[in-house]
Amino acid sequence: MQMSDDWRAEVLETLPYLRGHRFVRKPYKAYRPDWEHDHCAVCGVTLAEPTVEGDDILHEGYAITSDYEHGADYEWVCAECFAGSKDVMGWKDVTPV
Repeated sequence: MQMSDDWRAEVLETLPYLRGHRFVRKPYKAYRPDWEHDHCAVCGVTLAEPTVEGDDILHEGYAITSDYEHGADYEWVCAECFAGSKDVMGWKDVTPV
């Protein structure tokens, strides 16, 4: 999703609870069995498991880790937004190599 840096900066200001967290890049996995999808915390794009199809659906992204108050996989950020926001938000990519 293309967006201006100004727009992204405005959205990031509304996400102080995500500052300084660790994320891991992985295939999307629903937080709970009754959730079928999530949205990128920054741009709102839909993330869903591979069984959910659609033109604008991503099946991989960055999931917050278990040190978050609601646990692992509760918050998701798409790869584009993670790359564009990680420095200003202090996000750490802890994806195993």
